[in-house]
Amino acid sequence: MNTWTGPRELLRDPPPTPRARPARARRALTASLALALGVSGLGSATAATEVTQRNPGGLVAVGPVNTEHGYPAWYEDSAQVRTELCLDAGNPLCGFLPGDVPDPTQPISFPGNFPSEAFYMLAGSELELPGGGRAVLVLALEAAFANENPVPGDQVVFARQRVTVRGAPPDTTLTFTHPYGTVTVDTDEEGEGKIVEDVSPAIGNFQTPLKGDIGPFLRWDSGAPEGYLGNPDVEHTITGSPLGQNHFSVTGGGLDLRTDLFTVMGKISTNTGVQADRAVLGDGYVDVFATSRGDQLQVEGQDGVLATTPMEKEEGDSERAYARIAYTGTAPASVTVTNLGDDPVSRSEVPVTDVSVATAATYDGTALSVEAVSSSGAVPEVAGFGALDPVPDRPNTYRGAFPTVAPPVEVTVATSETSRTTVPVLVTGGEASPVGEAPVDPQPDPGPDPGDTTPDNPDAGEAPGAVASIAALPGSVVRGVPTELDGSASPNAVSYEWSQVSGPAVAFSSTTDARPRVTVPLFTTVGAASPSAPDADPVLQLVVTNAAGVAGEPARITLPSDDEVTVAAASRHRPGKELRISGTAVVPGAPTLLNPATTVNVYDTTSGSAVKLGTAQVDSLGNWEFRVKPGPSRRVSTVLVQSSRGGQAEGVVGTG
Repeated sequence: MNTWTGPRELLRDPPPTPRARPARARRALTASLALALGVSGLGSATAATEVTQRNPGGLVAVGPVNTEHGYPAWYEDSAQVRTELCLDAGNPLCGFLPGDVPDPTQPISFPGNFPSEAFYMLAGSELELPGGGRAVLVLALEAAFANENPVPGDQVVFARQRVTVRGAPPDTTLTFTHPYGTVTVDTDEEGEGKIVEDVSPAIGNFQTPLKGDIGPFLRWDSGAPEGYLGNPDVEHTITGSPLGQNHFSVTGGGLDLRTDLFTVMGKISTNTGVQADRAVLGDGYVDVFATSRGDQLQVEGQDGVLATTPMEKEEGDSERAYARIAYTGTAPASVTVTNLGDDPVSRSEVPVTDVSVATAATYDGTALSVEAVSSSGAVPEVAGFGALDPVPDRPNTYRGAFPTVAPPVEVTVATSETSRTTVPVLVTGGEASPVGEAPVDPQPDPGPDPGDTTPDNPDAGEAPGAVASIAALPGSVVRGVPTELDGSASPNAVSYEWSQVSGPAVAFSSTTDARPRVTVPLFTTVGAASPSAPDADPVLQLVVTNAAGVAGEPARITLPSDDEVTVAAASRHRPGKELRISGTAVVPGAPTLLNPATTVNVYDTTSGSAVKLGTAQVDSLGNWEFRVKPGPSRRVSTVLVQSSRGGQAEGVVGTG
């Protein structure tokens, strides 16, 4: 086959044409999502680039996270085939290209010598088009990072299908059939087109690829290397399509081409992996919980502290494992669970933490009573009130009573930053509050009293005053995505009351938590027929009270919630032929992968009034493009673009 690049390179991005924007890196291009062009009011101008045949349910399960690199140990398809990441830089069956691994002479290790992308499966195929053009198919289950570079906590896995066309018949719609479905691609005047769908990149949520169209895994129909789906350097016929479409074909625009040859990469997993879920510190013991399909699990010993101990599992298909281990001396900071049935042995490390559980919180009209259990024997504290006292003859149980005339709605009990629980307060008794009396005329201020009991003189017996304090936000708030507010550092606070002062109405997860989550509504939606009026950033307020029920001065915080929108100078309109408008929409300081994705509405403002042209989706790099053919016959020279995340921009559309 006469190709521009070798078989493995076909699976990545094709080389750009001279007019394409320079690539900062190959993966910067691969990160872009498909543009969902929902166009209204343009009749036959509706964009044709879309997925027309789906393939749900191809992947059915995801394995435990491997703590050595932070990705799942495996994914399983509907044919009960499991694959793992192929992480051997010197193994050609893993399909790495030069530069993928920082130091290919050394073993791959996270994060210092780790590729910015790896694959559970990567399959590709190519069609040669008349005149030297080509169409390239990529089907993948890909492990990557939200911001490209290997950074702990940025791991994402997504299911990808992509078709890239160059040198095809211009200004036409092509229909492509592949093993997992059918897509249509609309080509431009130069015969180029592209569709990319990534489902669904979400940091740390490795279940989302199960919703994609990838699966069952494709593999050679015969002769595959032992332990692998295929060889990425050799084209071969395949099997695995649940639709009976083990080929790549194109029709439309005078084309009718088909190939049965694919390059396939994927390492079959024989390991089950292991995930250490939790290690709880008790009175002389550590209780360890883990998840694995394996049956040979153990907690690794630590010299002089704890012994190597096998873990127990229920009979049958249960993946739960447990061990209780006595320790000597100082409790371990962490424990490691190993799966001896894996080759190489799988390991998962988890920190050892204590657990405090509030078992009761009641108010009898005079005092707040709280009872709690601490797994380690550490003394629990009730936020805003103080420490609890041991209960005689009840190990690790603590109780306390705190006089107050105004109890909180709920109390938080903690023994550490990682061990805290919150429970509601149950009122069990007390007299009815006195009815109101006639107002009393104010008397002259007698001045300070040396014996006065004020918040500035707490030793006189009155509870110290509460001061509301809200932690600063690290960046802009992403509309439509919950953001945590933090008022827990408010001195002497016992209860919290959040409210809104101004701006678009936000949704609180709770108005009485110290750390509620708040969601700012989207500025506009795909269904909007006209531009939305600009709104101000929401302003919120926190009021806290002390143990005596006295409220302090409120604290306020403004939520910067608009993204930054631009319209590219390269936007063009050829009346009756094509309208192409592009730009960016970026939320400062926010992750690149947002759910739901940002959308922009594009309005024609040439006549002085805004007429909606359509909607475009913003990709994971913050780029968007609205493109329609043949487009309006009337000239579009200026546009207004509004983002669902609050920003807007005006732009000039050129000709030609």
